[in-house]
Amino acid sequence: MRDEAVDLRHAAAQRLDRRLAGAPPMRLPTGFAPTSFQRRRLGMLLDILDAVLGRERTGVTTHEIARRHVYSAMTIGRGNEWKSSAERRRTQRLIDEALALMNGGYRALLRG
Repeated sequence: MRDEAVDLRHAAAQRLDRRLAGAPPMRLPTGFAPTSFQRRRLGMLLDILDAVLGRERTGVTTHEIARRHVYSAMTIGRGNEWKSSAERRRTQRLIDEALALMNGGYRALLRG
């Protein structure tokens, strides 16, 4: 079974070897770094994960996570409007995605 990321790993090893030998940094190979959209999304997922993991200490709710990290201008209140909203469903999906990253999903990021 072939490692699909072998070329990317090889490029990373070459970059490290060059830097250890004192060479100046090279341009990053394609696929090596996340796009600006991916960086923003990963940052948001990490913020959400921090909030979720701190729930016992802070008592933060899904509604507060949505307002602080996903929908800064959200006007939906609590109760039935919130419970049936697309914003709540998306926030819950983002929470699930953040937890999945923590529980091993980050490996897919490292593979590219």
